[in-house]
Amino acid sequence: MKFILLILSWTLCFLVYSQELTLVETYLSPTPIDTWTIDGQQNLLVVSENNIQKKVIKGERRFNQTFKSLGNIQSIAPINAMKTLLFSDVQQSIAIVDNTLTQQGELVDLGELGFSTVVSICASNRPNLIWVFDQFRSSLNLVDFQKSQILQSIQNVETKGNSFVELKEYQDHLYVLFSNGMMNRYDFLLNLSGSYDLENCRAFGFWNQQIVCLDANASSLRFVLLEMKTNQRIPDWHTLEILNKTPITSFIIQGNLLGIQKGDEISIFSIKY
Repeated sequence: MKFILLILSWTLCFLVYSQELTLVETYLSPTPIDTWTIDGQQNLLVVSENNIQKKVIKGERRFNQTFKSLGNIQSIAPINAMKTLLFSDVQQSIAIVDNTLTQQGELVDLGELGFSTVVSICASNRPNLIWVFDQFRSSLNLVDFQKSQILQSIQNVETKGNSFVELKEYQDHLYVLFSNGMMNRYDFLLNLSGSYDLENCRAFGFWNQQIVCLDANASSLRFVLLEMKTNQRIPDWHTLEILNKTPITSFIIQGNLLGIQKGDEISIFSIKY
C-alpha cells in the first residue's frame, strides 16, 4: 500500500506542472553505490566496489566488469553507444570501455597532461573531447583524450570561500556549479557567456530547456528556464516536492528518463510533458 501511495505522490507532483511521471523499474544494489548514470541508449550503469554493471532499462541483458587496476571509479561519462569513460580520481586516470564494458587500449594518464588534482570530468557532444576540472589550479579544460592534448583552458575559476561542485555540458555550452549556488555558463572557447543564482542547489541536470536542481534539503527538485534576459538573475522556481521523506542521494536525467538514487536503491521514471 505504501508503495502505491508513493507512486501516486510522484505522479500527482508532476501533474501539477503538466508533466506525467511513471515508474519504469527499481534497481536495488547488494553493495553500496559509488556512482551511477544512465546513457543515451537507456542503459543503467552502476559502480560499486570497483565493479561496474550495465543493465538495459526495462530489460534483462547485463554486462559486468571489475576494474581493480583503475582503483575507485569516481564517475562514468558515456560518450556514445560504443564508448564510455570511467574516471578514477585516486589514480588520476581514465579507462575507455566499449558497449560490453571491455577496456579499449591503455589508461589515459591525466598526469601526463600536466594535471595533478582532477576532481571531475564530463563528456562533450564532440567525439574524443571531454571537460576536465583540475582543483590544483582551479582550472577548466577542454581535452582531446585520444590525442592527449589540452585544447582550451582557463584558471582560477573558483573564488575565495566558493568551491567547485560539478560541471555538465548541455546544448553546446558548459555549465559549472559552485558551492554558493552560483552557476557559470561557458561557450566552447571557455568564454563566460552567462551566470545563474541557483540559491541552495547542491547538484543539477537538464530537462526540456530547464536546469533541474537538487535542493539543499535533498527532498525536492527545482526547475528554472535556461533563457536569460540578463547576464545574471535569480530565477523563478518551479518545484517538484518529493513526498517520500527519505533524502535523495543523487539524480540523473537522460532524455525523458529520470533516475532517483536513495541509498542503495535507484528508481527510474519516464517523463511525459
